[in-house]
Amino acid sequence: MKKFVVIALALLLAVPALSFAGSATSKWDVTIGGFVKFDMGYEDQAQGADYRRAERSSYRGIQNFADEYGNFYSAGGETRLNFLINGPEGWGAKTSAFVEGEFRGATSGDNYGAFSLRHAFMKMQWASDTLTIGHTWQKWGYLPTYSNILLGVNMLSAFQKGGRQPQIMWEHKFNKNVGFAFGIISPTNSLGTPRGANVVDNYTISPYPFTEGELFYTSDACGKIGRWQMLFSVSGFYGKYKAPQADTTVAPVTVRFTDKNVDAWGLAFKTFIPIIPEKKGHKAGALSLSGQAFATQNPSWYLPGVFSIGPYQRRDGSYAAPLLVGGWGQVTYHFTDKLFISGWYGNMAYKMSERYMRSATGRNQVQSEQQYIVNLSYDVNPAMRFGIEYDRINTRYGWYTAAPTSLDRTGTLNSVRIGAWYFF
Repeated sequence: MKKFVVIALALLLAVPALSFAGSATSKWDVTIGGFVKFDMGYEDQAQGADYRRAERSSYRGIQNFADEYGNFYSAGGETRLNFLINGPEGWGAKTSAFVEGEFRGATSGDNYGAFSLRHAFMKMQWASDTLTIGHTWQKWGYLPTYSNILLGVNMLSAFQKGGRQPQIMWEHKFNKNVGFAFGIISPTNSLGTPRGANVVDNYTISPYPFTEGELFYTSDACGKIGRWQMLFSVSGFYGKYKAPQADTTVAPVTVRFTDKNVDAWGLAFKTFIPIIPEKKGHKAGALSLSGQAFATQNPSWYLPGVFSIGPYQRRDGSYAAPLLVGGWGQVTYHFTDKLFISGWYGNMAYKMSERYMRSATGRNQVQSEQQYIVNLSYDVNPAMRFGIEYDRINTRYGWYTAAPTSLDRTGTLNSVRIGAWYFF
């Protein structure tokens, strides 16, 4: 009996050790990746780390709390974890899948620090064709030259830097330089809402999903900087917004619906130009220019809430959807292979009528915005990067707020932050 107790006790003591020393296995080849991210800073308005616009300035003796006080912020929730799975071939194609999440709680409805989904997609890759199915980046306007350089995920949000949606996308390359992509994509945001995939709105009740496409040209004839080479691309999307209207009669009581359709579309041009390419794998002296310009009407989920103005009903019952134009540009120069500086400028503006801007709804809409960013980054090694950044945002709203506590039509935010990544 005593011998049995000793053996049982030894096994119980061994359980924690075995659990800590465990291993992760899968049927297929799985690679774990991601990064640890930290940043902190100070802004001269009372907002948080994920600011996207400037709050209104105080005006004629009426003070705005958000404008009168600055704010210190710090964040680590941008830390990400991902899994890349390479599986067996199917239909003559290489198959893979990718899952990624972050700890901002942005798309889960939970508090900051909760793990939430960013990507969940599968791929089939042939020699000249790729089929992507799942939740990942849109094609329209997405150009991630800013990725892992900008210190905040909020930067450039107003200027269509890209978004992620469920989609089925086919990409074909005619040769190593020219290709196109075309597919269907969700017309509304399926993450970050209480109803998730059960969302029913004026975009989802349209009988057709949004279509999206891209035509691109890329070449290494002018050299490369890192993984980037010369790129020119034209991309866009198209869909419908259906606005139902209930028509009720009293006797007998009946309800009938009529509806009106409003077009939703967007066009974008994006480019990357290695003005001075790297030499033999070393970036010292390398200089690049990149960015995109876009025009869109009724962009649905393509821009974060405050920047997206959907159709509104006129007095005569018809609908209007303001045109939005804008874009951003980036210049990056490498002093050495490890030390580089980047500058960004973003601009967006809605073409809204004077009547709408002065209305109760229109006066609180963002009518235009400009953003100026400069960032100095240093790579300690391939795994670790430090950065310091200055950001300025000028925001213009539709009109002054309602009297008697009227605030200004414009606002300005300035922020300085430092940050660090550890990639794995």
